[in-house]
Amino acid sequence: MITAGAIKAQHADVFTFLHGDLGSCASHCDTPETASPDSLVFVSDAAQLACVSRREPAILILNTKTARGEFSPNPHSCYFSVKNVPMGMATLFKYFDHKSARFSQWGTRHPTALVHAEALVADDAMLGPYCVIGARAVIGAGCKIGAHSVVENDVTIGANTVLHSHVFVGAACVIGCGCEVHPHTTIGSDGFGYAVGADRRPRKISHLGNVVVGDDVEIGGGCCIDRATLTSTHIRSGNKLDNLCHIAHNCDLGENGFYTAGFMMGGSTTIGRSFVTGGNSVVTAHVTLADNVSLAGRSTVTKDVPLAGAYGGYPLQPLGDAMKTLVALGRLNEMRKSINRIMRHLKLET
Repeated sequence: MITAGAIKAQHADVFTFLHGDLGSCASHCDTPETASPDSLVFVSDAAQLACVSRREPAILILNTKTARGEFSPNPHSCYFSVKNVPMGMATLFKYFDHKSARFSQWGTRHPTALVHAEALVADDAMLGPYCVIGARAVIGAGCKIGAHSVVENDVTIGANTVLHSHVFVGAACVIGCGCEVHPHTTIGSDGFGYAVGADRRPRKISHLGNVVVGDDVEIGGGCCIDRATLTSTHIRSGNKLDNLCHIAHNCDLGENGFYTAGFMMGGSTTIGRSFVTGGNSVVTAHVTLADNVSLAGRSTVTKDVPLAGAYGGYPLQPLGDAMKTLVALGRLNEMRKSINRIMRHLKLET
């Protein structure tokens, strides 16, 4: 829930007040088609504005272009404009996020939560049903640990971090402040490391390191992040990992990256800051990528990428070349037939 006055007072850097009663209060967000008198609605064009105005929502957020057009303000709504709609959503949607209710319904600590006597858990941390907190683990203020999650020995979790249900955090791993980890993700599983002797039987190399996750990191559901062999696998601050990502042992992910679903990487690879990738991309082991690299979906990186820029395909090419290659592949059969016709015409062997 938020009032128009609070938006004007607290978020004037994002929103510009246009018209209306600053006492208007919105209790939930809606689309223009489903808005009601207690809704907050984002509007992107004149057609949506015409649709939503008849529903008289409490607060209307218009993109700058729509706000510049001519319209008759509804007397029952309060109007703001915003230059960057996604940033506006990021600013206001948090007021309507009832995620905390998933945890608070059980009280601060569910009676079935299993907490080791040597663990240090902040008084206001919420522990869900059947979660396990190991010896010498430190759970910071405002943390929320979901049902059936496991936090092993010597783990440190910073303030206001959320672990949803069925999250596993392996021994001695570190998670920073303000992070969110979604269900069925594993942080701190052993890396995939083996030695093969004369008998050809693989022998496991124990992984003695950990995983260190920075602040304000979000990790989607079903991700696996392996601990390092001796040092740390790093997921640095500001990174956002989509569902079903795999980060191998000894990797280092620079700040503020976007890793979309199905991303996989081999061990001992370093990725620079502000990395962006499309889905199902792969980065092999023992390579280094520069800052500000972006990959198209389903790209594969097999060697160092020393320069910032957009890339795609396999083998990896600058994105413009990769798109041309993709178009050429789609015409490969047609090109082959044309070449055969030319060779027959020239009476050359095929």
